Amino acid sequence: MTGESEHGRTGERIEIVRATEDHVERIVALAKSRALDGTEPHTARQEGFLVSAYGADTYRARLTTAEHFYVALKGSDVLGFIMAYSDDQVEPDEWLNRHFKSVLGKFLVIKQICVSRDAARTGIASMLYYHVLEQWHESPVIAAVVCEPPNDASARFHRKVGFQELTRLTPPDGRPRVVWIWRKPREAMLQAQYAISVDLYKHEDSTNWQKLNNFFYITAGLAAATAFTLSKEGAESEHTARGLAIIIAIIGFGASVAFSQMLRFGRRYLQARKQAVTELEDYMAWHGGHRIVSRNIGDQGGKWLSASPTGIIMVLLPSLVAVCWLAVLAVVITS
Repeated sequence: MTGESEHGRTGERIEIVRATEDHVERIVALAKSRALDGTEPHTARQEGFLVSAYGADTYRARLTTAEHFYVALKGSDVLGFIMAYSDDQVEPDEWLNRHFKSVLGKFLVIKQICVSRDAARTGIASMLYYHVLEQWHESPVIAAVVCEPPNDASARFHRKVGFQELTRLTPPDGRPRVVWIWRKPREAMLQAQYAISVDLYKHEDSTNWQKLNNFFYITAGLAAATAFTLSKEGAESEHTARGLAIIIAIIGFGASVAFSQMLRFGRRYLQARKQAVTELEDYMAWHGGHRIVSRNIGDQGGKWLSASPTGIIMVLLPSLVAVCWLAVLAVVITS
């Protein structure tokens, strides 16, 4: 079976095809080159898709028992492979999968996915995953990933393609796993969730601007109060005027710091909401939709779209005002 195809830089198409006997030796070599055993923790944390390298006999046996065993080919080169099978094909020594068979019932397990280092971060893993997910409709899909050392790249990837963290378990082999689960999404539910995500994103953005607006009102009021206190009309005595001005300056400084932190965390919330919308758009774009919020983010010169400079200025403004209040405080004290 041939799946999705794309054109590489050389013009050759990347095809997803069913693994055969002819691919076994190249699959074994690829798995060994990306083996988890012997990999430095720092490298394992960043690379993702590291596997427990099996022998040729194991992969050869799975050619017939695994419902989904595909390779990504560019010409004759195997850029990656994915091996997945249902709970009916779980072996007696697979403790983790047998555990989930008793808990979940029917499921498909993505046993291994591996992409060559030369083809890393080029979309091969997504092509392989979606090729399986688009064909499987019967039950949930799970993937157990070794999480010690932490596999940050794999976690980001699974969230991107619609998986959710189900649980964390330590099988008898002593290696902790994080178990990811995917359930076939319902179109109406996706549309509703996207609308809610966009509304939350817009609400967070409006809230941040409202915070900044309130900050300007408070600052203007405190500045006016300081000016009036230090004027001849506002002060009964110089000592009283200086005391009141110091108190107002301290309040102004505290308010500036407080709003700076509120806007800082508000910006983080905004980025989290935007990420949620982006992840939904990634999934819908694969199925024929269009990116709106995340459009052109990955283009050259488009990085500012993921973290707008406006948000940075919004956070810095109260900090600059706080410095000004410190200056006012210093002037009043030393005058």
